Order: sequence, then C-alpha cells, then structure tokens
Amino acid sequence: MKIKCPTCGFENLVGSDRCEECLHSLMQTGLPRAKKDDAIQTVMMTAPISNLVTGKDLLVASTSDSIQKIVKVFQSEKKNCVLIYKRKKLVGILSYRDLLLKVAGKKPDLSKVKIEEVMTPNPEYVVQTDPVSHVVNKMALGGFRHVPVLASDGTPISIVSIQDVLHYLQHRKRTQ
Repeated sequence: MKIKCPTCGFENLVGSDRCEECLHSLMQTGLPRAKKDDAIQTVMMTAPISNLVTGKDLLVASTSDSIQKIVKVFQSEKKNCVLIYKRKKLVGILSYRDLLLKVAGKKPDLSKVKIEEVMTPNPEYVVQTDPVSHVVNKMALGGFRHVPVLASDGTPISIVSIQDVLHYLQHRKRTQ
C-alpha cells in the first residue's frame, strides 16, 4: 500500500517517516487540508508559487549602491522593491516603504546613503515549489508586503507581492 506525499505527490510506502522524493515529513498528522468544495483554499494549499512568478518585478542591487540610484530606478521602472545581493547571496531587501520610513526627511543627501544602511537584512523568502499559502503566511506573520522567490541555489527568480497573489486567485476564479 502507498501513501501520497502532501508536498510533492510522490507515492511512498505506508509507514514511511519521510517522503523518499522530497524528504518532507510524513509523520505529521492533523494538518489543515483544503475543503473539497473550496476552490480558493485548494489553490492556496496546493498551487506552487511558480504559478505566480513572472520575473518582471525582479530588481537586484548591491549593498554599496546609493539610495539615490535606487530611487531613480524605482521612479523610472515604476517598481517598489529590490533584492540586495552580495557575492551572489541574498543579504537584504529594500522597499519603497523602507525609503519612506527610514530615509525620507532624515537623510538630506541620498547619494551618500548606501543601501546596507537602510535595507532589511536577511529577509524571509520562499522557493518556487512552495505552495501559495507559504508566501501568504510569511506576509501575514512578518508584516511583509514583498517576499523574494529563490531557486534552490539561492538565485533570485522573482518577488511576490500580495497583489500578485490576489490577481492570481482572481484570474483562477474567472477561468473556473
């Protein structure tokens, strides 16, 4: 007899402690499951984040870039969030909100302020195989408006906003 992994769908032997494919625990019981007739719940708990990502919102900066440069890019690109990388490793995130709360009216010369002075260090992130509910959970618990999506090697793929999630759910509802 086989048991299906709730994370990746791999068929494992009943009684296995972990999924042989993705190594997620099969020992957890009583976890919430989507109601059969609730399409939104089902999508939230089963659809991978990769369904949301386009890569269009992805901006990457260095810790040594100036805030003035970021403001110009935000204005010209009409974006409001940038990932901060140092030696190919995600070290921070900077959003429009960070600029308003940490820089506006406090730093007179934006060309002298470096990103590392005002960025949010070590941001939470998700991987593209995580379900949509993971990114929403991180946003809700952490009070984040943007969450980076990374490949397994740490390469940036996209940035997901709550608007991305809502647009995705709305589009899914229309096509059903």
